[in-house]
Amino acid sequence: MAGLAQTTIDKISQVYTRWMPRLPAELTARNVLIFCVLSLLCLGSIMVASASMPYAERMHENPFHYVVRHGISIAVAAVAAFLTYKVSLNQWFKNAFPLWLITILLLLLVLVVGSEVNGSTRWIRFAGFTLQPTEVAKVMMAVFTADYVVRRNQELRNNWMGLARLGVVMALTVGLIIAEPDLGATVVIVLMMLGIFFLAGAPIIQFGIAFGAILAAFAFLIIFEPYRLQRALSFTDPWADPLGAGYQLANALMAFGRGEWYGVGLGHSIQKMSYLPEAHTDFMLAVLGEEFGFLGIATVLSLSFVMLLCCIRIGHRALRHQYLRAGYLAYGISIIFLLQILVNAGMNMGLMPTKGLTLPFISYGGTSLMMCAVMVSLILKIDASTQMANPNKEESSF
Repeated sequence: MAGLAQTTIDKISQVYTRWMPRLPAELTARNVLIFCVLSLLCLGSIMVASASMPYAERMHENPFHYVVRHGISIAVAAVAAFLTYKVSLNQWFKNAFPLWLITILLLLLVLVVGSEVNGSTRWIRFAGFTLQPTEVAKVMMAVFTADYVVRRNQELRNNWMGLARLGVVMALTVGLIIAEPDLGATVVIVLMMLGIFFLAGAPIIQFGIAFGAILAAFAFLIIFEPYRLQRALSFTDPWADPLGAGYQLANALMAFGRGEWYGVGLGHSIQKMSYLPEAHTDFMLAVLGEEFGFLGIATVLSLSFVMLLCCIRIGHRALRHQYLRAGYLAYGISIIFLLQILVNAGMNMGLMPTKGLTLPFISYGGTSLMMCAVMVSLILKIDASTQMANPNKEESSF
């Protein structure tokens, strides 16, 4: 890899190597990643139980309804991660185009037979369980883009056809997602694809034009859709309409305020008592902040960002050994995790408009949990494949 992207990565690597203290050999990126994921899963399971019980009792007359479903989701996610790890990376990249076609079919299917919830058609229900195709699309588009920027490398760097072809694939995919509508998933997928495009050495003028066009498109989608514009403006002052547009954010902020430094204690949240709608999903962080305070928030975000750092470390090592597709995929997954962490935390704290993005391994959501497990499994597969091709214990250390 050459150009500005490689120079940037090399500088980051030099700073990392110089200032990062030497740690025990056992603290490899792989081991730290697994520890962070398991820790987040444990904390997430505890919080799903705490936050969902009042809502489950009222809606299903069974306080353990969502706890049981979350346990099943973890089991399914573990199986999905195991199966993903068993498939070679070459098979993933070899079938990138068929995987994209399957993604398009799922996105079309949800528009035809999907269930509508709160004005959005995002879920396919089957045998009591649901599938959210946009979560699948995030992973499949990361695989597709990582393969594309290597396969079309010369075209991508030397003329506009590389960007044009990628733009067509992006437009078809996110066009179906916007039709659901799901602007949050659209933002994640578009920025992830654009990030891989930049890291692959795309000309800066192409990257700038593409980024500007995407910003203009997002502005158009927000300004000319009244409910999106209202949501985008309400987060700046939720107290202006605390019983209307600012209701969720106002209650989330009250939850953080009650939690202070150490929280009110596990199970003692007031906001989860039907004040904060469906607190076990998008606003789980607010309930966690109320029950465990600043300390709990700091712990979860620290684990999340260390997990992210491990993904970046593994991706960087793959690129250094010229395992380009794997490296770009690792960076694409890192971008997905980063955006979901930032957006979810930001909307809970009133720094961003409310969007339906889960906090990885913390929020309730079967498809989201399953695809997060698949992404971590792909990262571990990238690490194992890189070490198998280039065994070097020193470089694999965290």
